[in-house]
Amino acid sequence: MAADWSHLPSELLQLISQKLDNELCLLHFRSVCSTWRSSSIPNLKHKNPLPLNLPPFSQSNPFFNILNSKYTTSHLIKHTFFLIKPPQQQPSLNPWLIRIGPDVYGKPQLWHPFSSNQLLSSDFNNVLDFNKLSLRILGCMSYMHLLIGGDASFFSFYVAAVCHREHRPVIVTLKSDFSLEPMMFCCGDDSWTMIPNMPTSHGGNACVFKGWPCVVDKAGRTVMIGPDLTTHLIAEPVFGGQNKFLVESSEFELLLVDRYENYCVPVWIDVFRLDEKEKRWVKLTNLGDKVLFLGNGCSFSASASELGFANGNCVIYSTSYSFHGLNIRKCKMSVFHLDQGQASPLSDYPEYFKLFWPPPAWVTDLHL
Repeated sequence: MAADWSHLPSELLQLISQKLDNELCLLHFRSVCSTWRSSSIPNLKHKNPLPLNLPPFSQSNPFFNILNSKYTTSHLIKHTFFLIKPPQQQPSLNPWLIRIGPDVYGKPQLWHPFSSNQLLSSDFNNVLDFNKLSLRILGCMSYMHLLIGGDASFFSFYVAAVCHREHRPVIVTLKSDFSLEPMMFCCGDDSWTMIPNMPTSHGGNACVFKGWPCVVDKAGRTVMIGPDLTTHLIAEPVFGGQNKFLVESSEFELLLVDRYENYCVPVWIDVFRLDEKEKRWVKLTNLGDKVLFLGNGCSFSASASELGFANGNCVIYSTSYSFHGLNIRKCKMSVFHLDQGQASPLSDYPEYFKLFWPPPAWVTDLHL
């Protein structure tokens, strides 16, 4: 007689789910049945996915001096970008790009990929069966969440890069609506460490490349953070635009997106590839089949063919407008085609726009 896996003791299911550090494996685990899903909730509701006791910042900015005196707890929240692909026998159907991760209370949610506070319909949280879907992880993002005092108010800002070296999480943070000095922290240390010879974070960016955090300043000078938080120059400056973004295009390729802006409105984009041997950025005139995605606290790439696009060679990005740096008021999405040399609203390209919302009909039909 076949075993009924749904009758496994909840204590055992909890132990199994806590060992799953891969988001895709955890999604499949929760999709087996309602018993498995409910048994994994304590693990998912854990507010600190990384076992960190984060120390206060050491900042010259008066805002952070006030913040350090008021916040009582801090933790990291991680969200993952998934591409839900259509069945192999129906390749003409368009895929769906979503972001999955906990809210401030630890409850798993579906989010719009590039709007920091826009939840998708809660109906999908209950009906999506990830064992019926073909998924690919495109990237992830993390942000630090601070509980202010005892009134349950929160302050959040993006963490530029998180990686694990010898089972010790390493955090690099420099994305904030406030002037935040580039800092790094390794689990087990007593304090944050400033990244040497790096200016304030405005215009800079970071990502993980070959398992190590890499940080670029607004001039294009790029360093890799190695063992014991030592920094190593991997690319000389290129200057250029006002904002730089690092994108790990593949395991062996690191790209730099240089965005020119006029009164905070993007008007031009250049893309460079890292020449590791020469330690310089090489300008690219064509990305081929690649599509690059840039958002607040995230960057990743995908091929046009897997996205259902006719052509690649473009950068899709979001521009967020905030009020006092706390609540996002508006998220505008645009696309820049390298061959056309101009930026356009994403809504001008229906084939791109439908990647985000609403969900494809074949996804909802699959769960009826």
